Amino acid sequence: MADRLPDAGSWTKKRSIMGHRGATCFCIMLAVTLGSTSLLAQNVITGAGYLSPAPVSVAPGQIITLFVDGVGKSVTQPVRASGGSWPTTLAGISVTLRQFNEQAVPILEVRRLSSCPTGRLPDSKPSCATLAAITVQIPYELVPLCPLCLTPVAFPPPWLYVTESNQTGSAFELNPLADQIHILTSCDVILSRFGDTPPRNTTGLPCPPMVTHPDGTLVFAGQPSQVGEHLTAWAVGLGATDPPAVTGQPASNPLPIAAHLDFDFSFRVNALPLKPQPNSNPVALYVGLSQGFVGLYQINFTTPSPPLGTPACTASGTFPPSANAVQSNLTVSFGDAFSFDGASICIAVSKN
Repeated sequence: MADRLPDAGSWTKKRSIMGHRGATCFCIMLAVTLGSTSLLAQNVITGAGYLSPAPVSVAPGQIITLFVDGVGKSVTQPVRASGGSWPTTLAGISVTLRQFNEQAVPILEVRRLSSCPTGRLPDSKPSCATLAAITVQIPYELVPLCPLCLTPVAFPPPWLYVTESNQTGSAFELNPLADQIHILTSCDVILSRFGDTPPRNTTGLPCPPMVTHPDGTLVFAGQPSQVGEHLTAWAVGLGATDPPAVTGQPASNPLPIAAHLDFDFSFRVNALPLKPQPNSNPVALYVGLSQGFVGLYQINFTTPSPPLGTPACTASGTFPPSANAVQSNLTVSFGDAFSFDGASICIAVSKN
């Protein structure tokens, strides 16, 4: 039987075991606007980086947060699905996936996020923008790209649009993949408490990952993993399961993923994940949906022995955020056909 988080009834309850970890971000973000007229009128920046914000890569069953300009202005407090199956309309907002036909997209939460700079004076200009953060599940019915097929594209290309008060927004294209792995972190919007601004990461390193001991507590420098311990990494975007999962509904039983997940264990200090080579390490104890949750996957694995000379992690609170301290000494990477991600964690090392 797969390991489970304590009291695993909703994503809200999952947050309770994560509060003492630092900060990080939900790395799968999607900027959507309700039309060029609204965007030009407000001059709101809804994304930044080096690539076009669209299309965005998603997998069947993916949990993502849409950042939408022009909707949800009446939402003063976060509105979250009460539990069980996720609704397709929340706070008067709905999201639709269109590919071969149209399908309503399940919604977990709608909240407002302000772009106001920290320490901004009340009379300073320009004014701040506020976006609606809408957390949804991409339906498992999404048809992913197939490179080995006769036509190596998902045709027609899928896209999303947001509707509020019968006003339909502009289409936003998706890049459908069989997998788009993301290991949850403590900075993810979906894991921040109601009314709280998602924490900011000022360390320059990846946000602390959601990797837990068998009792559900987090792995960190003050409570590192032991050699041979069974750990669980919590993730989204691992794609289809066998047997198939139902969109928007909690998994009634552990459902393994349909594909094979490759692993890599690297004893490097403060290292980033890398794409594992096929069959480079032993298989996981379990990879699949977590019972009682919508779209939440767990990866159960056993920690290997560190080589001699592996440095111990530096205790939290004994160094400034910018210090070159050992914040992780083991990076566990997970990879599938189209994506990879990982978790930089701490493992106990011998003092001899």
